[in-house]
Amino acid sequence: MFELNSIYNPITALPNVSSNAYTEIRPCIALQPYIRCFWGTKVQMKNYEIPVRPVIPDTCMDIIFNVNYTKNTYNGKFCPLDEHTYYSPVSNNSDKVSIFAIRFYAWSAVLFADSSIKNNNKSYIDVDDLFHGLKNELAPVLCGAYFLKDKIEAAEKILIKKINMNRFNHKMMNGLFYIIRNNGNIKISDMCSYTGVSKKTLERIFNENMGVSPKTIQSLMRYQLLWQDIYLHKRFNVFDAVLKYGYFDQSHLLNDFKRRHSMTPKEALILISK
Repeated sequence: MFELNSIYNPITALPNVSSNAYTEIRPCIALQPYIRCFWGTKVQMKNYEIPVRPVIPDTCMDIIFNVNYTKNTYNGKFCPLDEHTYYSPVSNNSDKVSIFAIRFYAWSAVLFADSSIKNNNKSYIDVDDLFHGLKNELAPVLCGAYFLKDKIEAAEKILIKKINMNRFNHKMMNGLFYIIRNNGNIKISDMCSYTGVSKKTLERIFNENMGVSPKTIQSLMRYQLLWQDIYLHKRFNVFDAVLKYGYFDQSHLLNDFKRRHSMTPKEALILISK
Protein backbone atom coordinates (compact mmCIF):
# COMPACT_ATOMS: atom_id res chain seq x y z
CA MET A 1 0.00 0.00 0.00
CA PHE A 2 1.35 3.42 -0.96
CA GLU A 3 1.18 5.66 2.07
CA LEU A 4 -0.17 9.06 1.01
CA ASN A 5 0.66 10.47 4.43
CA SER A 6 4.31 10.47 3.36
CA ILE A 7 3.57 13.21 0.81
CA TYR A 8 0.46 14.89 2.21
CA ASN A 9 0.01 16.16 5.73
CA PRO A 10 -2.90 18.60 6.05
CA ILE A 11 -2.74 21.35 8.66
CA THR A 12 -5.33 23.23 10.70
CA ALA A 13 -5.97 26.96 10.99
CA LEU A 14 -3.58 27.10 13.95
CA PRO A 15 -0.78 24.61 13.18
CA ASN A 16 1.80 24.22 15.93
CA VAL A 17 -0.06 26.71 18.12
CA SER A 18 -0.44 24.99 21.47
CA SER A 19 -2.64 26.06 24.36
CA ASN A 20 -3.40 24.94 27.86
CA ALA A 21 -6.48 23.22 26.49
CA TYR A 22 -5.98 21.61 23.09
CA THR A 23 -3.04 19.54 21.98
CA GLU A 24 -2.31 17.21 19.04
CA ILE A 25 -0.35 13.97 19.31
CA ARG A 26 0.77 11.74 16.45
CA PRO A 27 -0.36 8.10 16.53
CA CYS A 28 1.87 5.07 16.76
CA ILE A 29 3.72 4.03 13.59
CA ALA A 30 1.16 1.33 12.73
CA LEU A 31 -1.64 3.91 12.57
CA GLN A 32 0.22 6.79 10.91
CA PRO A 33 -0.96 5.91 7.36
CA TYR A 34 -4.55 6.25 8.53
CA ILE A 35 -4.70 8.74 11.40
CA ARG A 36 -3.35 12.29 11.14
CA CYS A 37 -3.35 12.75 14.89
CA PHE A 38 -5.20 12.37 18.14
CA TRP A 39 -6.27 15.64 19.69
CA GLY A 40 -8.20 17.01 22.61
CA THR A 41 -7.96 18.58 26.04
CA LYS A 42 -4.95 17.57 28.08
CA VAL A 43 -6.92 17.07 31.28
CA GLN A 44 -10.40 17.68 32.65
CA MET A 45 -11.42 21.33 32.29
CA LYS A 46 -14.42 23.55 32.85
CA ASN A 47 -16.42 24.24 29.70
CA TYR A 48 -15.78 27.95 29.79
CA GLU A 49 -12.00 27.36 29.89
CA ILE A 50 -11.97 25.67 26.48
CA PRO A 51 -11.13 28.29 23.82
CA VAL A 52 -13.13 28.87 20.66
CA ARG A 53 -11.06 27.90 17.61
CA PRO A 54 -11.56 28.26 13.86
CA VAL A 55 -12.05 24.89 12.16
CA ILE A 56 -10.95 25.03 8.52
CA PRO A 57 -11.41 22.40 5.78
CA ASP A 58 -8.34 20.29 6.54
CA THR A 59 -9.47 17.36 4.34
CA CYS A 60 -9.74 15.21 7.45
CA MET A 61 -12.61 13.49 9.21
CA ASP A 62 -12.92 13.41 12.98
CA ILE A 63 -14.51 11.26 15.63
CA ILE A 64 -15.01 13.54 18.64
CA PHE A 65 -15.90 12.29 22.11
CA ASN A 66 -17.14 14.75 24.73
CA VAL A 67 -16.96 13.48 28.30
CA ASN A 68 -18.77 15.27 31.11
CA TYR A 69 -17.24 14.19 34.41
CA THR A 70 -19.65 16.27 36.49
CA LYS A 71 -22.71 14.51 35.06
CA ASN A 72 -20.91 11.24 34.27
CA THR A 73 -22.09 11.33 30.64
CA TYR A 74 -20.39 11.09 27.28
CA ASN A 75 -21.26 11.32 23.59
CA GLY A 76 -19.47 10.67 20.36
CA LYS A 77 -19.96 12.24 16.95
CA PHE A 78 -18.43 11.69 13.54
CA CYS A 79 -17.61 14.79 11.50
CA PRO A 80 -17.28 14.23 7.72
CA LEU A 81 -15.27 16.48 5.43
CA ASP A 82 -15.84 20.20 5.94
CA GLU A 83 -16.00 22.51 2.94
CA HIS A 84 -15.97 25.84 4.78
CA THR A 85 -14.55 27.27 8.00
CA TYR A 86 -16.64 27.41 11.17
CA TYR A 87 -15.87 28.11 14.81
CA SER A 88 -15.98 25.51 17.57
CA PRO A 89 -19.04 25.97 19.79
CA VAL A 90 -18.74 27.74 23.12
CA SER A 91 -20.30 26.64 26.40
CA ASN A 92 -20.70 28.74 29.52
CA ASN A 93 -21.55 26.12 32.14
CA SER A 94 -19.08 25.06 34.83
CA ASP A 95 -19.19 21.30 34.35
CA LYS A 96 -15.84 19.52 34.21
CA VAL A 97 -15.37 18.09 30.74
CA SER A 98 -12.76 16.72 28.37
CA ILE A 99 -12.58 16.26 24.62
CA PHE A 100 -10.90 13.30 22.94
CA ALA A 101 -10.78 13.10 19.17
CA ILE A 102 -9.41 10.93 16.37
CA ARG A 103 -8.51 12.77 13.17
CA PHE A 104 -8.55 10.49 10.11
CA TYR A 105 -7.21 11.32 6.68
CA ALA A 106 -9.94 11.76 4.08
CA TRP A 107 -9.18 8.35 2.58
CA SER A 108 -8.88 6.30 5.77
CA ALA A 109 -11.99 6.78 7.94
CA VAL A 110 -13.85 4.25 5.80
CA LEU A 111 -11.31 1.56 6.77
CA PHE A 112 -12.60 1.71 10.35
CA ALA A 113 -16.30 2.13 9.52
CA ASP A 114 -18.94 -0.57 9.27
CA SER A 115 -20.50 0.88 6.12
CA SER A 116 -19.71 3.34 3.36
CA ILE A 117 -19.51 7.07 4.09
CA LYS A 118 -21.77 7.79 1.12
CA ASN A 119 -24.02 10.86 1.29
CA ASN A 120 -23.05 11.75 4.85
CA ASN A 121 -23.18 15.47 4.16
CA LYS A 122 -24.42 16.44 7.61
CA SER A 123 -22.19 18.48 9.90
CA TYR A 124 -21.96 15.46 12.17
CA ILE A 125 -23.64 12.13 12.88
CA ASP A 126 -23.66 9.78 15.86
CA VAL A 127 -20.56 7.59 16.02
CA ASP A 128 -22.64 4.43 16.35
CA ASP A 129 -24.25 5.07 12.96
CA LEU A 130 -20.96 4.30 11.20
CA PHE A 131 -18.60 2.86 13.80
CA HIS A 132 -20.66 0.28 15.62
CA GLY A 133 -19.52 -0.42 19.15
CA LEU A 134 -16.57 1.96 19.13
CA LYS A 135 -18.19 4.36 21.59
CA ASN A 136 -18.95 1.57 24.06
CA GLU A 137 -15.45 0.12 23.75
CA LEU A 138 -13.84 3.47 24.47
CA ALA A 139 -16.31 4.63 27.12
CA PRO A 140 -14.61 3.01 30.15
CA VAL A 141 -11.27 4.52 29.14
CA LEU A 142 -12.60 7.96 28.31
CA CYS A 143 -14.53 8.25 31.55
CA GLY A 144 -11.81 6.70 33.70
CA ALA A 145 -8.56 8.10 32.31
CA TYR A 146 -7.42 11.54 33.41
CA PHE A 147 -4.60 12.20 30.94
CA LEU A 148 -4.83 12.37 27.15
CA LYS A 149 -1.89 10.02 26.65
CA ASP A 150 -3.69 7.24 28.56
CA LYS A 151 -6.75 7.63 26.34
CA ILE A 152 -4.58 7.48 23.23
CA GLU A 153 -2.81 4.28 24.29
CA ALA A 154 -6.14 2.55 24.84
CA ALA A 155 -7.66 3.90 21.62
CA GLU A 156 -4.71 2.74 19.54
CA LYS A 157 -5.14 -0.87 20.68
CA ILE A 158 -8.81 -0.79 19.73
CA LEU A 159 -8.28 0.95 16.37
CA ILE A 160 -5.50 -1.38 15.22
CA LYS A 161 -7.89 -4.31 15.58
CA LYS A 162 -10.60 -2.50 13.60
CA ILE A 163 -8.65 -1.74 10.40
CA ASN A 164 -10.52 -3.40 7.52
CA MET A 165 -8.27 -3.48 4.46
CA ASN A 166 -11.09 -5.09 2.46
CA ARG A 167 -12.43 -1.55 2.18
CA PHE A 168 -9.18 -0.23 0.73
CA ASN A 169 -9.70 1.08 -2.82
CA HIS A 170 -6.64 1.39 -5.07
CA LYS A 171 -8.45 3.47 -7.69
CA MET A 172 -9.33 6.11 -5.12
CA MET A 173 -5.80 6.17 -3.74
CA ASN A 174 -4.36 6.54 -7.24
CA GLY A 175 -6.75 9.40 -7.90
CA LEU A 176 -5.74 11.17 -4.69
CA PHE A 177 -2.07 10.67 -5.50
CA TYR A 178 -2.68 12.26 -8.90
CA ILE A 179 -4.34 15.28 -7.24
CA ILE A 180 -1.52 15.75 -4.72
CA ARG A 181 1.28 15.24 -7.22
CA ASN A 182 -0.20 17.96 -9.42
CA ASN A 183 -1.00 20.41 -6.58
CA GLY A 184 -4.71 20.06 -7.28
CA ASN A 185 -4.15 21.61 -10.71
CA ILE A 186 -5.92 18.89 -12.71
CA LYS A 187 -8.95 18.08 -14.81
CA ILE A 188 -11.26 15.30 -13.64
CA SER A 189 -11.09 13.78 -17.12
CA ASP A 190 -7.31 13.47 -16.74
CA MET A 191 -7.75 11.79 -13.34
CA CYS A 192 -10.12 9.30 -14.97
CA SER A 193 -7.46 8.50 -17.57
CA TYR A 194 -4.83 8.14 -14.86
CA THR A 195 -6.94 5.79 -12.73
CA GLY A 196 -8.35 3.89 -15.70
CA VAL A 197 -12.02 4.26 -14.79
CA SER A 198 -14.96 6.24 -16.15
CA LYS A 199 -16.15 9.49 -14.58
CA LYS A 200 -19.29 7.75 -13.31
CA THR A 201 -17.26 5.00 -11.64
CA LEU A 202 -14.86 7.51 -10.12
CA GLU A 203 -17.79 9.51 -8.74
CA ARG A 204 -19.20 6.37 -7.12
CA ILE A 205 -15.85 5.33 -5.60
CA PHE A 206 -15.17 8.74 -4.09
CA ASN A 207 -18.70 9.15 -2.78
CA GLU A 208 -18.73 5.73 -1.10
CA ASN A 209 -15.32 6.13 0.51
CA MET A 210 -15.22 9.84 1.35
CA GLY A 211 -18.77 11.11 0.93
CA VAL A 212 -17.78 13.70 -1.69
CA SER A 213 -17.22 13.92 -5.43
CA PRO A 214 -13.78 13.86 -7.10
CA LYS A 215 -14.24 17.54 -7.98
CA THR A 216 -14.95 18.47 -4.36
CA ILE A 217 -11.92 16.67 -2.92
CA GLN A 218 -9.74 18.07 -5.71
CA SER A 219 -10.84 21.59 -4.80
CA LEU A 220 -10.38 21.00 -1.06
CA MET A 221 -6.92 19.49 -1.51
CA ARG A 222 -5.85 22.37 -3.74
CA TYR A 223 -6.95 24.83 -1.06
CA GLN A 224 -5.20 22.82 1.67
CA LEU A 225 -1.95 22.60 -0.32
CA LEU A 226 -2.15 26.36 -0.94
CA TRP A 227 -2.64 27.01 2.79
CA GLN A 228 0.39 24.85 3.61
CA ASP A 229 2.39 26.84 1.06
CA ILE A 230 1.31 30.14 2.59
CA TYR A 231 2.04 28.97 6.13
CA LEU A 232 5.37 27.27 5.53
CA HIS A 233 7.05 29.75 3.18
CA LYS A 234 7.78 33.23 4.47
CA ARG A 235 8.49 34.38 0.93
CA PHE A 236 5.25 33.03 -0.49
CA ASN A 237 4.61 34.59 -3.89
CA VAL A 238 0.97 34.79 -4.91
CA PHE A 239 1.81 35.19 -8.60
CA ASP A 240 3.85 31.98 -8.62
CA ALA A 241 1.01 30.24 -6.74
CA VAL A 242 -1.52 31.24 -9.42
CA LEU A 243 0.40 29.18 -11.95
CA LYS A 244 1.32 26.37 -9.57
CA TYR A 245 -2.25 25.71 -8.43
CA GLY A 246 -4.01 26.46 -11.70
CA TYR A 247 -5.93 29.63 -10.85
CA PHE A 248 -6.96 32.11 -13.54
CA ASP A 249 -5.36 35.07 -11.77
CA GLN A 250 -4.53 36.53 -8.36
CA SER A 251 -8.14 37.49 -7.61
CA HIS A 252 -9.33 33.95 -8.37
CA LEU A 253 -6.78 32.50 -5.94
CA LEU A 254 -7.55 34.98 -3.14
CA ASN A 255 -11.32 34.63 -3.54
CA ASP A 256 -11.12 30.82 -3.49
CA PHE A 257 -8.92 30.89 -0.39
CA LYS A 258 -11.27 33.26 1.43
CA ARG A 259 -14.27 31.16 0.42
CA ARG A 260 -12.74 28.16 2.20
CA HIS A 261 -10.85 29.87 5.02
CA SER A 262 -13.29 32.74 5.75
CA MET A 263 -10.40 35.23 5.72
CA THR A 264 -7.53 36.38 3.51
CA PRO A 265 -4.08 34.74 3.67
CA LYS A 266 -2.73 37.82 5.47
CA GLU A 267 -5.51 37.65 8.06
CA ALA A 268 -4.91 33.90 8.50
CA LEU A 269 -1.23 34.44 9.26
CA ILE A 270 -2.02 37.27 11.70
CA LEU A 271 -4.38 34.91 13.57
CA ILE A 272 -1.56 32.39 14.01
CA SER A 273 0.83 35.04 15.35
CA LYS A 274 -1.55 36.20 18.11
